[in-house]
Amino acid sequence: RNRMELCMTSNNRREFLIGASIAVASTAATSPVNAVERAVGSAEMECRQRGDCLETGQWDGAVGWYWGGKDRCDASDPLCGPDGTLRDAPVAGEPVPSNNGQKITHQVEISINIGRDESGTLRIGLYGEACPQSVEQLVAFFSPSGLATSSKLMFEQGYGVTSAPVSMAKGGMLNGISPGQRLDFGVPSQAAAYARSKGMSKAGDDFVPQPRPKEQLSAEAFVRKHDIAGLISIPSSGLGYGGNAFAPEDEAFCDAFQLTASSVPAMDKEGRRVVGQVLDNESMAFLARLASLPTKKGFKGVVPGLNDGPPLVKTSISQVAVKPL
Repeated sequence: RNRMELCMTSNNRREFLIGASIAVASTAATSPVNAVERAVGSAEMECRQRGDCLETGQWDGAVGWYWGGKDRCDASDPLCGPDGTLRDAPVAGEPVPSNNGQKITHQVEISINIGRDESGTLRIGLYGEACPQSVEQLVAFFSPSGLATSSKLMFEQGYGVTSAPVSMAKGGMLNGISPGQRLDFGVPSQAAAYARSKGMSKAGDDFVPQPRPKEQLSAEAFVRKHDIAGLISIPSSGLGYGGNAFAPEDEAFCDAFQLTASSVPAMDKEGRRVVGQVLDNESMAFLARLASLPTKKGFKGVVPGLNDGPPLVKTSISQVAVKPL
């Protein structure tokens, strides 16, 4: 599955889902016995009552699929698995990965809220000596000041446009989950992130997003494979090159980095580069928790075999901090 599907623009999603809703409704009308029923959480039920599922991005609610069947667990319950059944005990974290001989030069802390009552922190170390250019990009991306890839004139008043560096600390999200395999993080829309940071409903027409970096990092070393849980990975060309090259620049940093929740050899074949690792047992346990969240699986049942998607329960990044060691 193309991972940039998780970063489609709202207009594209709206057009896609309107057509899909009609198709599903038509199928249900002609074949009631075989009608597809999917799982939807409380947010989707609320948006259906308000009538604004498309506008608020609750895609399963827009199509009309339900999570809350009587045989399904509450998606916000820590014991609720991605298949909708309750586990006997919380998911256990994998062992902390060894540094594989790499020196950790920076520590990143990403604090994440799950629903209203649960939160945790991922502590990640970066291999700044082995992957200096990749880590330099990530450190800027994790910092409050952000990663700037355009001329500094773009940020000065009187230049005729508005713009801002792109930062995980301002608009970053957990965009997608491949249950038990990997997590996908980034900034889905620079314009939306800028608007929120300024207390605006939307960015103005003069807003210009940061473009993909001109200098690609293809020549930098590949220091280890994606063969264990707890590794942070970026595209081999660097941030901004994580998905569809034809996606608008506003969404260029949607798939900024990923974390492995298990061994994922496919990530090596995708040309991704490991640039760091999770640092402690508490973070590994929280990583496992995030990787076990129920997901909005889109059209599973209509298009078989799709298990990854955005988290079903609302998650938000509450704080991002980075420091040299």
